[in-house]
Amino acid sequence: MSSVFKTIPGKTIKGFGGKNYPVPFYLQFVPGIVLDVVHSNESLKYSGDKTINTIIAKPHISDKPYSSSSATGEQFRYYPLLRGISDIPSKGDPVLLCTIGKINYYLGPLNTINNSPTWNDDPSFKPEALIGGKDKQRVGRLGIKGQSINFNKKNSYQRMTKKRKEELDFGIAPHETTGDMLLEGRHGNSVRIGSRSDNPYVFISNNRATTNVAESLTDGSLISITSNGTLEQHFGSYVISEGTNDAEKINVDADGNKKDFEQVFGFTLSSDTLQEPNRFMGTLISSVNNNQNVQELIYGYDGNQTLLNSDRITINSKLDDIYLSSNKDIHIGTGRHLTISTNKNLIIESENTYLGNPNEKEMDNQVLGKQLKDILNKIINLIPKIMITTTMGPQSPLPQIQGDISQISNDIEKITSNKHFIEKN
Repeated sequence: MSSVFKTIPGKTIKGFGGKNYPVPFYLQFVPGIVLDVVHSNESLKYSGDKTINTIIAKPHISDKPYSSSSATGEQFRYYPLLRGISDIPSKGDPVLLCTIGKINYYLGPLNTINNSPTWNDDPSFKPEALIGGKDKQRVGRLGIKGQSINFNKKNSYQRMTKKRKEELDFGIAPHETTGDMLLEGRHGNSVRIGSRSDNPYVFISNNRATTNVAESLTDGSLISITSNGTLEQHFGSYVISEGTNDAEKINVDADGNKKDFEQVFGFTLSSDTLQEPNRFMGTLISSVNNNQNVQELIYGYDGNQTLLNSDRITINSKLDDIYLSSNKDIHIGTGRHLTISTNKNLIIESENTYLGNPNEKEMDNQVLGKQLKDILNKIINLIPKIMITTTMGPQSPLPQIQGDISQISNDIEKITSNKHFIEKN
């Protein structure tokens, strides 16, 4: 129904007896427009699992007459050409159609001079004549163009770009860089597999702003895998408008110092963007690393690294364990609370355990409960041996304070917890 032999009017060759014959040529792929799509078993043109992701399409070039009433049969069904990679079109999308081994296939959706990742009108589409205003009202503006009213065109996203970065790209070549492999969704999501010089990276972005032409720290969600360069070198900086709540929250630098609103911001740990209270994650990390500069220690890292950046992140293991391991340190910082809940035991195994920063605050020792109880009981047991001098000679005060001693002995047993334990010296 798609691949076809065609001739060009006026182009002939002389044959037997000097007779002119038209010159046929074979069109393997012909342009067409999508009339319907099978997304699931709820789709109107669904006819079994083998028809998932197939389309009903009209070829713009054909050797047979076309009518809209006949474009519903299996002869107008087309399957994805590639086995495992498909960009499923929508009604009204332009596509390429072909027939191989008596099976109809499609490629697309096709790009047009609009060069929009969101939507491209079919330049070859010619709407059928509608009789009266009621028909036009029934199908609507998109229906007249053969497009689905389900497709949301409220926002049109720009093509993704790649600008040269002098500090990361190779050589001295102004206005030049190397291209990436891009997978762009229709509504601000993408996968980029590329490189700066010979240093590879992978970016997965979702919910990008319509005006953004590259991944940024302001994307709804961003996964970044880089092998060279800092996060700020890859994603640049951004400005928070004065007077907004976000500006007030992020108006500090990596060391916790206040910044002016005119300054721009690169990647900053979220826990360190609050002004109050000022228990900054970067400060503590610097403290346990010989007071190394926070900007260099955290934000200046330019080796292999992965960033997972989003409004909310959930890591969940359904059946087995979660292992969080590091060859050096693990740092956890929050803007509010850090809660740990467990149905059984909370076990912390370390050489020393500090509550507070041992490098900046005066620390005191915790008490070992069992040893404290033992010492207090020994003191209580000394009381019966105490004698006081009276007119009647040395006397023991025990009868007068026996009740108090018994109460103290009972209270000593209460000072240790049955649920919380610390390591002995």
